[in-house]
Amino acid sequence: MPGSRSVWFATSNDHKFEEARLVLADSGLALQRLGSKGVEMQADTPQEVAALAASEAFRSAGKPLFVEDTGLYIESLGGFPGVFASYAFKTIGVDGVLRLLGRSPRRGAEFVSAVSYRDSEGSADFTGRLRGSIAWSGRGTEGFGFDPIFVPEGAKATLAQMTPATKCQVSHRAKALGAMCEWLTTARGR
Repeated sequence: MPGSRSVWFATSNDHKFEEARLVLADSGLALQRLGSKGVEMQADTPQEVAALAASEAFRSAGKPLFVEDTGLYIESLGGFPGVFASYAFKTIGVDGVLRLLGRSPRRGAEFVSAVSYRDSEGSADFTGRLRGSIAWSGRGTEGFGFDPIFVPEGAKATLAQMTPATKCQVSHRAKALGAMCEWLTTARGR
């Protein structure tokens, strides 16, 4: 966009970048990509992980940027996998989580997305939450990660059964990115 301000998303995840592109499309912000957020520090919350990674990425790149981290909290599994959602997906996957839940009727879950922004003027952190439940089986081919088994509250479809545009209307990531975008374009007067 001519005259728009660039903001960089430090991520190696193509799916997350595409979601951010859709969310920020009409914001007046020009989304750019840094190929990696660097070393991901482990912490207790996605907010801490994102903040640490954003600080390191900004120190390294020196560009206005943000980092996003997501946790999946399944109530009957004591909040597992939490901040280790990406690792759980790589190791046990959707089928492993479904096996852990078995036939338990307690399937409540929440996705939590943390977006941490850094620039030469300071920093800001944003959180988006999406309550829902874990489906009995994987459904759909859109999205990534645990999207095939996550059904948002009030919906019948999993995130993986939604088009990218529909998912961006309800997702935890879209909520956090939307809050950042509003802050950048109004509170910061940009």
